[in-house]
Amino acid sequence: MTKTKSTVTRKKKVESAAGQQTRAVTPEERYRMIAEAAYFLAEKRGFVDGDVAEDWLAAEAEIDRILQLTKENDIIMTTHEIEQQVQAALRKEPAVIADKVRAITLQALSGGELDREAIKRVISAVVAGARQGAGRAEQGAQALKEAMHGLDDALASAAEATQLAIQEAAGRSGEFSKQALKKTADDLAALESLFIETLADAAKSATGFARATLRDFANHARASGTATGGRVKSALAQLTHTLADTMHEQLETGAQALRKEGALLASLAAGMLKGIADRLQWFPGNKTANSPPAKRRDH
Repeated sequence: MTKTKSTVTRKKKVESAAGQQTRAVTPEERYRMIAEAAYFLAEKRGFVDGDVAEDWLAAEAEIDRILQLTKENDIIMTTHEIEQQVQAALRKEPAVIADKVRAITLQALSGGELDREAIKRVISAVVAGARQGAGRAEQGAQALKEAMHGLDDALASAAEATQLAIQEAAGRSGEFSKQALKKTADDLAALESLFIETLADAAKSATGFARATLRDFANHARASGTATGGRVKSALAQLTHTLADTMHEQLETGAQALRKEGALLASLAAGMLKGIADRLQWFPGNKTANSPPAKRRDH
């Protein structure tokens, strides 16, 4: 009787936590909810005739289903919202534009999963918003250049967050495959090129000073590097040793399991980035946001 009551109570607790915390759920909270749900599945069958990995995947799917129910109310910024906020930022004094764009970018990146597709969406939205905003700014070329510096600084923070997530996951060698960690590291390595390619593509469709500014920024970035590239290079140097020292070779992971591991890693990285952004107090509307900008290259 006690066992049954305990089981029911635990199940209700997991469902309640998922339903109530969807808006502000962190990767750590999501991980804990999945762990409790997986334990519930094992307990339900008396801890016999089952598979731990299957329990985890089933629990993860259930928790994600619950979280998905209120996804519309999540803090993920839409592309339009990002563009609108960036446009407004470019109407400020040039001296504060980089910090404001960095803050907007960090907020957008930390609102969902920090994976390649999410990063690409945010970069494109920030660049589009900056192009539009620069056309209305008094010092358009300078404003656009400052916005790109802010984007660069934010992506450098994203690289740091991804590095921390991989290091955290490497410490859980029984839960993450080497394949998943390597794929995430490969995506990290491509971050700078993704940034530069987006700038170059935007320059092709732009006109006037916007085209010249974006093209020059992209060319200078290729030749001299970016804050993002510097952070990526440092991160990869450390991660090479981390993965070699802590991860053993494993059997090939199935495509479905690999996708789930990738999603969990992306969520973990987003949580890390949220922590970095909160610590540095870079979010819009924070009157104490007076931290100095990251050291940047002179584009």
